[in-house]
Amino acid sequence: MDTSKKTDGLIMLNDTAVNYPKDKALHHLIAERALQHPDKIAIVFEERFLTFKNVNEAANKLAKHLLTYNIKTGDIIGVALDRSPEMVISLLAILKTGAAYVPLDPEYPKDRVEFMMEDSAAKVLLTSEKYKGHFTSVAQEVLIEDALNKFDSYSAEDPETVVSGTDLAYVLFTSGSTGKPKGVQIKHHNLVNFLLSMQKQPGLAAEDNLLAVTTISFDIAGLELFLPLLVGAKLIVTDAITAKDGRALIDLCIAQQITVMQATPYTWRVMLEAGWEQKLPLRILCGGEALPKDLINKLNARSSELWNMYGPTETTVWSTVKLIKNDTDITIGKPIDNTQVYIVDEQLNNLTDGSIGEIFIGGDGVAKGYLNRPELTDERFVADIFSGVEGSKMYRTGDLGKIREDGEIICLGRIDHQVKVRGYRIELEEIEQNLLKLGNVKQAVVIAREDVPGNPRLVGYIIVNEPINQPDLKAQYELWQQGLLAVLPEYMVPDDFVLMDIIPITPNGKIDRKALPKPDYSNIQRTGEFIAPRTPNETLVAAIWQELMDLKSISVDDNFFELGGRSLVAVQIMARIEKETGKRLPLATLFEYATVEKLAARLEVDPASITWESLVPIKPSGSKMPLYIVHGAGLNVLLFNALAMNMDIEQPVYGLQAKGLNGIDEPLDVMEEIAANYIAEIIAKNPEGPYALAGYSLGGIIAYEMAKQLMATGKEVKMLAMFDTFAEQSTVNDSKLTKVVNKSLLTLKQIGHTFVLLAEDPKRTIEYKSLILKRRLIKLFWKLSPGNDEKKEGFFAYDNEIDEASEKALRNYVLTPLNIAIELFRAKKRTFYMADFDFLGWRPFAKKGVNVHEIPGEHNTIFAPPNDKEFAVVLQQCLDNVSKS
Repeated sequence: MDTSKKTDGLIMLNDTAVNYPKDKALHHLIAERALQHPDKIAIVFEERFLTFKNVNEAANKLAKHLLTYNIKTGDIIGVALDRSPEMVISLLAILKTGAAYVPLDPEYPKDRVEFMMEDSAAKVLLTSEKYKGHFTSVAQEVLIEDALNKFDSYSAEDPETVVSGTDLAYVLFTSGSTGKPKGVQIKHHNLVNFLLSMQKQPGLAAEDNLLAVTTISFDIAGLELFLPLLVGAKLIVTDAITAKDGRALIDLCIAQQITVMQATPYTWRVMLEAGWEQKLPLRILCGGEALPKDLINKLNARSSELWNMYGPTETTVWSTVKLIKNDTDITIGKPIDNTQVYIVDEQLNNLTDGSIGEIFIGGDGVAKGYLNRPELTDERFVADIFSGVEGSKMYRTGDLGKIREDGEIICLGRIDHQVKVRGYRIELEEIEQNLLKLGNVKQAVVIAREDVPGNPRLVGYIIVNEPINQPDLKAQYELWQQGLLAVLPEYMVPDDFVLMDIIPITPNGKIDRKALPKPDYSNIQRTGEFIAPRTPNETLVAAIWQELMDLKSISVDDNFFELGGRSLVAVQIMARIEKETGKRLPLATLFEYATVEKLAARLEVDPASITWESLVPIKPSGSKMPLYIVHGAGLNVLLFNALAMNMDIEQPVYGLQAKGLNGIDEPLDVMEEIAANYIAEIIAKNPEGPYALAGYSLGGIIAYEMAKQLMATGKEVKMLAMFDTFAEQSTVNDSKLTKVVNKSLLTLKQIGHTFVLLAEDPKRTIEYKSLILKRRLIKLFWKLSPGNDEKKEGFFAYDNEIDEASEKALRNYVLTPLNIAIELFRAKKRTFYMADFDFLGWRPFAKKGVNVHEIPGEHNTIFAPPNDKEFAVVLQQCLDNVSKS
């Protein structure tokens, strides 16, 4: 071995010292760039274009608005905004105040976001009207819409705040092995050093167009959002839906002439599977997890450059970079500016001879440490004994690696049980600890498996306290997944579970994770009998599912999501269908047509023929005054079918389904807007009236607002009916203490009433309460795991998303008295406590009185046979009476 050559390579490895403005805060440098290129386009979002001047001045005004909330340098501000120019401006504005931001993805579980707010002691939560009141914290909630409306009150000059390179820029929470996320504290100089190094290599120039696709809760978003603003390049921001759609990303790269894009291997696979073939003038930055060998040739053939990026959050995004060509080995390259990488053994000896050890990283990217976690900070951020700089720290990554003779670093995977799945860093212990808190779990081990190349899956291996019968397995797995979704993001919830009698161990007593068995992915828990494909399209779709999902057999009524389908395999399926048939279907099609039978039938239908109007003709013919029934919280207008069919043959009945069921339209979350949307469709078909409105459960409140709006325009509302809807008195003006007291009293009364119900009908009460609990778990955390939700078919594939919007609308809606009579159809059997059992709270709001009609059943069974027949008779009689008045 040529020792001199090896020594030279190692010296060059950490010879990275470069001067940079270490004392300057990031926003100062961005403001300087804005002065140099005021009229140059800085941000593009859909049809919007903002110049550097627009962005900088907007950030200045927003910063001044935030400063009115007594923000000081070093304070923390949470940011929960959808992807938009306002999101970027908000981050920049927070830096200008001297505060640090905590990025909060609104799609994360509510409890997790609230923990981050509490742990960071954020003084302000900057969010939007869409998420108003959604998160509970002691922080002052500031709405971006309100701030924008006050911009005229502020000058466009930089705020007079003192911020230096040693002040915090952001606190980003990552998965924690103790069961709670941990906040990594990044200073301005950490971020400035990183970005200026990235400007040089891989490189970004003023003429570049960078496409930003990453959630702000992932640290690599810092490069995407700030580097273009720092160098004068153009930043193209995608919305959350586009960022997950491979075909849409390809089209956007072409349309916007994207020259730089950063993403995880998962996203690059999504684009490849969506049919990306065209070579683009694109510099690819690939990181977040190990670069798979099979991607190298494919990506190089379609781009100008492919860069492998490596670095943990604790050392500020990327710490090493490497240009990867087809004929080169995969390494993570060499350190960026002012960064040192060491390979260290257990005695902290620096291994320079090619031996394998743990990767330690030192230099100007090393974070301040973990927020409020001094012991963990001391454990992971240790004294840099190699630099010779007093007080300097280095971070122990937990990754194994070695140094080649040429000084390049090879990363060999994790020492501990932290893994990367689809680019997300996951502490497996956090999942295991939360599993142990769930029912019937005695022992739990979680690992990441990649039995299908390119499709990593988390698998939970469980020893249970009580045996589970085979027919009950599916329900148990769903309960575990729902329980985890209550506290963890979707990407941390296992896709599969395996029941174990014992957990294998190694001779030294440690869990032998390599000996854990492969799940039987083909073991489908089918509720009905197997139905083989019957048509050419069904045969084609079934064959594609079998191959890409590694399943032995598919019944035509098997549900894609219940089979464990995820977005990556969905992209592969759609790409294969397009290749085989020439028909391109949007990715969201699988949510609506989730079985082989439905997807195959969808291939035979003209896309233009599919409509998503809210007004649904249930029984449209007849000479009588039409009845319009608004959906309940379950959104299922099919509930009203049996009721309608039992009414008079001349009685027309229409249902109203929520906007957004197609997965494209945004669900409405303001009660007045929901009502106006439904009214517009009714009037389009029936402009003159008169109108008979009804609503089931939540739908009753919507129907009430519809009546209010119709009457305000002079329309005649002959009937306003409530199908077992409770009018909860608004408390929006009450203090927080009053709300807590009222809520506590209500909870006590509900508990007391439950004992009454148990005495009357214990079996039914237990069944009902269990059902309600299950539904609440599903509703609360629907948006992070559509594939793990209850079976969804037809119009109802997006019901949980719309439920969330509807519940927000309900929380913010204030009932006011209306000059009308209310026809209250009240279920005879009460299954939950109400403050007003007689009129369900409606008397204060109906100036002409409340007419009570008792109907058989309880809240959830009034439409079920045989109750539907009696209900129909009572309802028809009421309709006929009001028609004559």
